[in-house]
Amino acid sequence: MSEEIPPEEPGPRLPGVAYPLIALVFGGALVWSFSRILLAATGFTIRVGHTKVLSMDGKQTAVALALFMALNILVGSALIAYGRRVRSRPAAFPFLVVAGLALIGAGIVAAAVFGAHPEEAKAAASGPAPQTVTLTALGTKFLQTSLAFTAGAKVTVQFQNKDSGVQHNFALFQGKDASGAVIFRGDLVTGPGTAAYTFTAPPPGTYFFHCDVHPTVMFGTATVTAGGGGPPSGPLQLAAQNIAFSPAKLTASGPKVTIHFTNKDSGTPHNVAVFNGSDATAPAIFHGDLVTGPGSLDYTFTLPGPGTYFIHCDVHPTQMTGTITLGGPP
Repeated sequence: MSEEIPPEEPGPRLPGVAYPLIALVFGGALVWSFSRILLAATGFTIRVGHTKVLSMDGKQTAVALALFMALNILVGSALIAYGRRVRSRPAAFPFLVVAGLALIGAGIVAAAVFGAHPEEAKAAASGPAPQTVTLTALGTKFLQTSLAFTAGAKVTVQFQNKDSGVQHNFALFQGKDASGAVIFRGDLVTGPGTAAYTFTAPPPGTYFFHCDVHPTVMFGTATVTAGGGGPPSGPLQLAAQNIAFSPAKLTASGPKVTIHFTNKDSGTPHNVAVFNGSDATAPAIFHGDLVTGPGSLDYTFTLPGPGTYFIHCDVHPTQMTGTITLGGPP
C-alpha cells in the first residue's frame, strides 16, 4: 500500500520570481562560505608512538573536504527533489536549512581569520618566506649542532644520514633538553639516505633537537628569531678549500648572522673565528667549532653593530682570513 501524503497547508506564497532569486542568493552564500573554509584548511599528522598512521597536507585536506561536501550536496538535492515528502517530515526540511546556515556561519568565521580575499588569505596563511636548512648525520653525530629559523616560517630540514645501516632522525623540543614538549619529530632514516622534514617554526626562543636513536651523542640547539617584515635572507655561504676561504669577503643583512661553512679540504680541520676589529688582536666575537673536511657546519652569532669585522681560521690564521661587513640602517 502506497504511503499517503497529506495535502499541504494553504498559506501565503511569494511571487514566482522570488524563488529562483532566493535559491541564487542562498547558493551563492554557500559557495562563498565553503571557499573560505577550503582556504582555512591546514595539514595534519596522526601518529601512534613514532609511527605515522596518516598524514595530509593542506591541499589534501581541502580535497577531502570538497569530496565530503559534494556527497552532502547530492544527498541534500535528492531530499529536496522529493518536495512535499520532505516538507511533510517535521525535522527534515528544517535540518537542511540549519545545515546550510551552519555552513555559512563557518565560512564567515574562516573569512574573519584568513581574510576576505584569496590573496590576503594566502598571505596570512603563508607568513614569512619558507626556509631550507641542511642537517647532516655522520659518524653518529650531527655536523651542524646549531640551526637558525625565523618564527612562523615554513621550514624544510634537508636531512642527510651518511651512516650506512644506521638509523637517525631529527626531533625538535621546547626548552633546553628533551624533557620539553615535542614540536616536531621526523621519521627515522636508515643511512645512507635523505629526508625532507617540513614544519612551521615555533615562536622566538632557544630550542633543543636530537636524534631519537642516539639522544646522548647527537643533539644541538635551534635558535628562532622574530621575522623582520621581509623574507629571511638565509645563511651566508663560506667554503674552505686549499687552505683558503672562498669568498674572502662576506656581507651580512642583519646583526644576527648564520654562516653555512663547508670544509672541502679532506682530513684537514678548519673553523671560523670572528673579531671585533681589523685583525685578530681585536676582541673575539665568536669561535666556531672545528670541522674536519670533508664536512659542513652552521655557525650562528650576533654582530655588535654596523662595520667591518675580521675573520680567520684558528688553525691557519695567516693563510685563511677574510671580512664580514654589516651595513647601517637604510
